[in-house]
Amino acid sequence: MKKYIGILLLLLLQIAAVAQNTGSISGQVTGSNGNGIEGITLLLKENSQVAVTQPDGAFTISGLSFGEFTVIAKGLGFREEMRHVILSREAPYAHVDFRLKAISNALQEVEVLGRKETTYKSEYSFIGTKTASLVIDVPQTISTVTKELMEDQQAFTLNEVVQNVAGVNQYSSYDDLTVRGFRNGYESGFRLVNGLRSGYSYGNGFFRVPLTVNLERVEVLKGPGAALFGDINPGGTINMVTKKPLEENRKAVSFSVGSFQTMRSTLDFTGPLNEDKTMLYRLNIGYEDTKTFRVGNDRKSLLIAPTVTFRPTANTTINAEVVYSSFNGYLDRGLPIQGGDLYVLPSSFAINQPNDHFRVNDLSLNASLNHKMNDRLSFNAAYMKFAYAEDIREHRTLNTFADAPLNTVMNLRYFERLAKEYTDNFSAYFSLAQRTGRISHKVALGADYVKFDTDKNSTMFEARQQLIDGEAVPLTFDLKNPVYEMKNSSNYIRRPLPQFFIDYINNVYHTTGLYVQDQLEVTERLGLLLGLRYEMFRDKRDYGDGEENIQQNVLLPRVGVTYSLRDNLNYFASYSQGFRPINPQYIKYPERYGRSEPFRNESSYQVETGLKGEFFRKALFATLSVYQIEKRNTLVNTFQLTEEGNPIYRQNGRTRSQGAELELTGNLMPNFSLNANYAYNHTEVLHSDLSAEQGIMAANAPKHSAGLWAKYIFTIPALRGFGVAVGGNHVSRRRMEVQVNQVNTGELIWDYWPAYTVANAALFYNVNKFKFSFNLNNVLDAQYFVGGYDYFRSSPGAPRNYMATVGYTF
Repeated sequence: MKKYIGILLLLLLQIAAVAQNTGSISGQVTGSNGNGIEGITLLLKENSQVAVTQPDGAFTISGLSFGEFTVIAKGLGFREEMRHVILSREAPYAHVDFRLKAISNALQEVEVLGRKETTYKSEYSFIGTKTASLVIDVPQTISTVTKELMEDQQAFTLNEVVQNVAGVNQYSSYDDLTVRGFRNGYESGFRLVNGLRSGYSYGNGFFRVPLTVNLERVEVLKGPGAALFGDINPGGTINMVTKKPLEENRKAVSFSVGSFQTMRSTLDFTGPLNEDKTMLYRLNIGYEDTKTFRVGNDRKSLLIAPTVTFRPTANTTINAEVVYSSFNGYLDRGLPIQGGDLYVLPSSFAINQPNDHFRVNDLSLNASLNHKMNDRLSFNAAYMKFAYAEDIREHRTLNTFADAPLNTVMNLRYFERLAKEYTDNFSAYFSLAQRTGRISHKVALGADYVKFDTDKNSTMFEARQQLIDGEAVPLTFDLKNPVYEMKNSSNYIRRPLPQFFIDYINNVYHTTGLYVQDQLEVTERLGLLLGLRYEMFRDKRDYGDGEENIQQNVLLPRVGVTYSLRDNLNYFASYSQGFRPINPQYIKYPERYGRSEPFRNESSYQVETGLKGEFFRKALFATLSVYQIEKRNTLVNTFQLTEEGNPIYRQNGRTRSQGAELELTGNLMPNFSLNANYAYNHTEVLHSDLSAEQGIMAANAPKHSAGLWAKYIFTIPALRGFGVAVGGNHVSRRRMEVQVNQVNTGELIWDYWPAYTVANAALFYNVNKFKFSFNLNNVLDAQYFVGGYDYFRSSPGAPRNYMATVGYTF
């Protein structure tokens, strides 16, 4: 007993000693009127510890060891201020006050200046209304993943980011996602960059997953966004916001090593180019060399992104950025399923041959202009040119087995393709702030123009047989006895150029949208959003009997309401419509694509309602939403081919998605960051060309999904600078996209990707200007599938892996 009493006394003495060697910083933040300001972030530069002001502007940062500190006060709409403080044994408590000055350009009409916040929470967004709006005031769900969360998770590609967003999961290993039950990629979606259409995820760009090196945040506008951006996927719109220049000098470099012989390095420099700070710059560079966990799928990735912001006058701001990205490796066509057993082959198994290759270069130019004509009226314009070029040589599945229904020997196709794609996007609008009586308006009136074109010199070569001793022999791959060798394609038998590729290179896609939107503040608590867009789609191509221009027009409304239940809690409800025109060749020549009658254009609508709130002194943002989306005429690739080599498509007449989502993002405490999400979704095919699909869940649409990332920074002196994070994600089982042949019987059945749960963890240490981090992913080494299409192309998840990084900021 005396032993335990002695231990207890020693512990109490140690705690008392620690307490005597710690101090605190407190104070108040007020505005120019002298009133306290709630929700201002106080950041200690030396250890990244954070506090948020209370309603009266008061704050306290405690548990600090003695030493010098730089206290930074910053908040949306206010100029950043800085104070220097010294804590010592003689003066362990310091009191500092801030008087912040409001700045008029806090919410920009076009995002040309960088975001200064350094938390998982982003207060504003452009994607919901075209103009900068507080997320809590937009009557539609917007999910955001900031660069801080991406950095803590060491997420290098877009696919590694989506686990942080409720209702979003991977459809496959490409730039291919499921959003609220609907596929978002290839012909069913594209990615926005700074609110403009890029070449990512659409066309051949679908095979190249974007890098996160130059991203400030990734935003997802849930549901149709067609009233703002035209023919958008009904599940949601992915917007990648690039890093913009800052007014202060910041420089950071990092070096990483990890599993699968991975080496990675990044650079982020920003600051003013002249004394009066009218010219700012930012430069982001990232490079990765990795063998990946997939056999024969080595890759090297490079991204270089310089950005310049020019402010010639107080009312005019111009931004220009160039992004160059290259990929040199292999096109991973996925893991084949041998004999109907999902786990008989290791997740590393692939069918690539050593002299296959996949080389991609994409280059984009993005420029934007904001000019304030007066305090109420501004003009905004933006332009993006995106060029994508690929050189591919691959052995891939023909989507059939030579020994069916045993399913152990795959028939192959050999592809060589040289192709280029170009996307031009111009957007311009006027923004007007005006009052009519007691009602305030924020009106956006503008037009968008998009052109997608292919290089007419693009070409391809396909073979399914080779000559051996004068005989035509099918190309095959034995899953039980795989052979990897340098292939000589000179004896491959060339097939005629398929019609789908001729249609592809003759494609010239134009669309013009005219829109008007009004954000009304009816009372201090009640807000309305009204929007209307007229979309004019044009497709010009030569079908063999002269050039023809096909027109399709549609009117797209949007309406929403927000009501402030409390100062930190809003109720919202909205209705929006979506539309996607079918490529004209599917209407004009449906028989080329396996259908006797013309395909129909896709249309959709969403009804959504929910709550948005800010809690824990506005440090934590929460969204709770319920929704229903209905989509008509979903185009589905069967992955079968006509005799001429064209893909065979079918349509689902009506698909309905119903669900609920919960997201929490921000800080529970100044040193405790959180991103948590859960989604329930039931997406059912109500009517389909394929009777066996009616009444069942949509492909790759899980009923349940969840994600978690929680980071804690220790504040006790003994562990000063250390932090730990735990997280993971869960996805329930998902149906494969097409039916598969049951082994032995050959019967067509629906099979499913099993549910999975992946656990992740990380350790952090900050000292002076250095940051060390160690991430361990898939801690329990689960074998799982992120998605896929069928037995020929599944997308396995990575086994247990690590990444160690050292970063330096100066």
